[in-house]
Amino acid sequence: MRVSTRELGLLWITVVVVVSWLSYRWIDPRLAALREREASLGQMERERLKAEREISRKSEYEDRLMEFRGQLPSHSRDARVTADLLRMIENTARDSNLVLLKREPEDERSLGEIYEVSIKCTWEGTLEALVRFLYTIQAQGAILDIRFLTVSPKSGEAEMLRGSFTVDCAYSREEITQNTETNNPGIP
Repeated sequence: MRVSTRELGLLWITVVVVVSWLSYRWIDPRLAALREREASLGQMERERLKAEREISRKSEYEDRLMEFRGQLPSHSRDARVTADLLRMIENTARDSNLVLLKREPEDERSLGEIYEVSIKCTWEGTLEALVRFLYTIQAQGAILDIRFLTVSPKSGEAEMLRGSFTVDCAYSREEITQNTETNNPGIP
């Protein structure tokens, strides 16, 4: 049996097409996986560089933390701080002509060396009183922070507003120092 050059050419073309198709089916998933790995490596490299930049700024962060801690009031371990914080918020509201209708303090939360108490308040007053109150809270620095605020018009009175807010109050506690010396040095 004799194969013509035309049939031999078609056979070679068929073999090349089949081998190319099989190679594509075998190589394409591996190329996609390789592209994903390269993208993942690129993302990891960016995250590594970002982490290195953050680590290099450690002293700056420590300075800012110390400055922040310096702004916080310090209370003794056994002091009940919530009453003082309520009084501070009430005085600030009264000075701003904002009426606090209800105050509900939550339990103290420890965030490492910093402590926090959230106080939910219901209020009513004018827009000017609200702005003055918020400005006064903001001017106190790191001690007080408004995290949640609602405002709505009071029904029947055009100039009056009412709503609620949550004030987060931050402070620190004094460390308990233990006296390692004894009063009588002769007793071990």
